[in-house]
Amino acid sequence: MFLYRNNIEGNVGIGKLPLALYPILENMAENYKLYIPDKTSTTFHSYYSDLNGTMKSDFDTIQYNSFWNDICLESNNCIMRNNIEMNEIYYSNPKPNFNISNLYGAAANLIPHRDCILFNFDGIRFYRVIIGLTENNNDTVTEFIHFGIEHKINKGDYMIFDFDRTLHQVKKLWNKETPRILLKLHFTVCENCMYSSKYVDVVSFFYILYYYVARYTEQIGTDPTTFVGFFFGLLWEYPFHSKFLYVLCWIYFSNLLVLNKICKLNFVSRNLSKIAVYSLGNMGLVHLFIVAFYWGRYKLWNIK
Repeated sequence: MFLYRNNIEGNVGIGKLPLALYPILENMAENYKLYIPDKTSTTFHSYYSDLNGTMKSDFDTIQYNSFWNDICLESNNCIMRNNIEMNEIYYSNPKPNFNISNLYGAAANLIPHRDCILFNFDGIRFYRVIIGLTENNNDTVTEFIHFGIEHKINKGDYMIFDFDRTLHQVKKLWNKETPRILLKLHFTVCENCMYSSKYVDVVSFFYILYYYVARYTEQIGTDPTTFVGFFFGLLWEYPFHSKFLYVLCWIYFSNLLVLNKICKLNFVSRNLSKIAVYSLGNMGLVHLFIVAFYWGRYKLWNIK
């Protein structure tokens, strides 16, 4: 299952699903095309819990297939949980030259990133699996950056990697749109496990909780058209800019200077709570001003 292993970057595998599953993948892709309200959008997600009928039964055929038991194949005592609460089918259509434009909520999917940073659970690996349902992808590449490998995912292909550890990004090679339909599966794995299944369930709960918050704010912030959309979309985009930490520190220390010089708030222990509250408030105001600018610009550009 895993072709590449690294203590820091985690485990990565790339391969093909059993041929017997291909008709299911084709059926899911054709049915899902009817779900997509706007095929010009960057992404559109449908979560397993929201599906019904044939779509849900086909999804079950994939996510409960014995093929995934190979994740535990090299472990003597392995506990694995399928986190169906996080599983989804989704439409992905990154635009040409997306890397030079604002990505908002889609930034978390399209530029170098790790999907999560909750990996400090002893004995646990959390894996994301991405499965291709459609063909003819010749230009949209997933790169596992520190492993130096790339793959264009097509029907029947799967990629499995560490949700917390593996740095990766999506790249486009040509100036054209290449829409894809994909599945995401998620597995909590305790290899050579010294803990109970209850421990694995508790760890899974934290990932599921994180994902509920992340997916809600990402969805609102992807291709935003409202003030709230820009509010969350920009929050997702900030951290992925290379100068983000420097700008954040500069704004924060400028804020402290204002509090000291203008508000006459001295840096003494009795003022610590006030400094913390005022600082958070001022940082929030800066964000609101930025959001107002981007939202106002969008409204001006779209006046009919």
